Amino acid sequence: MADQCHMERLRLLPFAMLLPLGCVGCLQLEQEVILAADGSGKLTFGMTMREATVAEVRQASAAAQLGAAVDPTAVFDRQKTERDLREAGFELDSYKAEQKANKRTVALAASFADFATLQRCPLNGTRAEWVLKKGPKPGTAKLTLYPQGRTAWLEARKKAAELQVQAAAGTIDPMVAGFFRKRQQQLAGLDLKFRVQLPGDVLLWTKTWKKTGNREVTAHVRAADIRTPEDLVRRLAPRFEVVFDSRGLQLPLQ
Repeated sequence: MADQCHMERLRLLPFAMLLPLGCVGCLQLEQEVILAADGSGKLTFGMTMREATVAEVRQASAAAQLGAAVDPTAVFDRQKTERDLREAGFELDSYKAEQKANKRTVALAASFADFATLQRCPLNGTRAEWVLKKGPKPGTAKLTLYPQGRTAWLEARKKAAELQVQAAAGTIDPMVAGFFRKRQQQLAGLDLKFRVQLPGDVLLWTKTWKKTGNREVTAHVRAADIRTPEDLVRRLAPRFEVVFDSRGLQLPLQ
């Protein structure tokens, strides 16, 4: 039971997990996944957080009793991180955590043997869904990540559309507007980056990505990008989807 609790505490979403806590100022987070043709791969993860923010996140997590993500800052503990990655099927290749100048930093690298292991990655959160299936044309594959799950993405998309209509009509609830302004202030300094390298050339991608290489897409979210309540809702439960050349792929597709 104790190990189960540690696993739940570690789970962290690169984009959606920390935003609801409302105390992520000066948070820098970067994650990269390198996917090989046989479904194996490597990931790297780095995070920098002010010491005061660490305390705020832990306090907010405990007060909110967030269940599947009780303590996102547990990634600063090597023993817990290594255990949770190992239980999910990962091998920790390197780990370094430091505390200096009122900030904490962590950088780690890990390997996984197959796509099913990536789907269980504790760094992507308990609700995350990785899906790899056939693409729209023969010889293509589609990789999709729902950090909060597909259902949450659908709900967020619906809510964002409602907010867009309200904004155009000038009828946004003052309480919603006030909540958003407060979140904007709390998100100052936020800088999140998520990059995926694929085993084939990138062909199509959703606007949540930018193509940053022939076989690479990157998502980048900064505080300045969250300008409206609609922006915030979409980033709480996003979808990242990319279609790539699968002719060299060595694993079955859905």
